[in-house]
Amino acid sequence: MKAFIVTLYFPLFSLKQPLAFQVADTNLLPSPSSLRGALAKSLAYIHPNHFNGNDFQSLVESWLRKVEEIVPFVTAKPESCVIKGTVILSRLRTLEQRERKEPRDAMRRGITFLYKLKACFIVNERRAIETLGSGALNKIWRALWIMDRIGDTESLIFVSDVSPPIDPKQKIGSEGEVNTITNIDFAGVLDNPIMDNMDLCFTYEATGKKIRRPRYSRTHFLPLSVKRVRKFIVYAPYTYKVKVRRGSIYQIRDLKVVAGESL
Repeated sequence: MKAFIVTLYFPLFSLKQPLAFQVADTNLLPSPSSLRGALAKSLAYIHPNHFNGNDFQSLVESWLRKVEEIVPFVTAKPESCVIKGTVILSRLRTLEQRERKEPRDAMRRGITFLYKLKACFIVNERRAIETLGSGALNKIWRALWIMDRIGDTESLIFVSDVSPPIDPKQKIGSEGEVNTITNIDFAGVLDNPIMDNMDLCFTYEATGKKIRRPRYSRTHFLPLSVKRVRKFIVYAPYTYKVKVRRGSIYQIRDLKVVAGESL
């Protein structure tokens, strides 16, 4: 296993919460799957051979499954305070609804002001070589540099640094402090971090689309604490204590990460 740490800057961030209706509220932080999806997109530019065929939707789903096998653990650490807000989006749907008399509509969209984030991508080197061939780690490193969007269309990002591959062998143990997003399947908390239901998979069932069963729970602990500053609710970076059920806590540079047994 190898790890890459990516430093990201956001003007603003928005990732619609699953099943949000009419008012599209946003998650506080990018979900692990959205971070992996950003890598999958840029990695497809560098390794386009997978996309040969007519059923593009199936090819995309197959590619996302391959990238999940290559990068089984993804997490993130906020490097700045977070504030939530909303905007009104006016949308012109002339391409989607040609017979509609009034193709324009509007909705309230949640946004998060998140200045800086560090994301950690833990790579299964064997799977990476099987899928990407020789120089797999270099391809992933290059793909991380060209990530341009995480979340909704407006959520552009700027990548300022990508570490070389790191060997995550500094194991802290099964109990200790963590400063990154943690999947609830892997650990229980001995503290009070914020919880968030990211990437709720039963949305596929609720919308009548293809049913997909999650490999892991989509509930996560976030390394954030909340406080009121005058009339604003501010979420500050927070280190919380966990007891790991599956895997261990690893120190990867300044990130403390819970990863599963396969690491």
